[in-house]
Amino acid sequence: MTNILNGLLGDARQVIIGALVVTAMVMVIATWARTRSLVPTVGAAVLGGVVLGIVTSYSSIKTETNKDVTRYSGTTNATVDD
Repeated sequence: MTNILNGLLGDARQVIIGALVVTAMVMVIATWARTRSLVPTVGAAVLGGVVLGIVTSYSSIKTETNKDVTRYSGTTNATVDD
């Protein structure tokens, strides 16, 4: 049962990341169509890349946050749960 749930969660993550990629592309195209300017279009592309980078590196951010909480709290069992 656990393997099935892990597989479904992995598939859901792929779908979410795919939807975010499509959304970022649509926002860049919409920005270009609306403004016909390079600066806002590049800004939309950079912002989309930043959001995708944060979403895809969530697990490493969570791990580092747990390490910081443990280090600054002075205990060995302090964790941050979802």
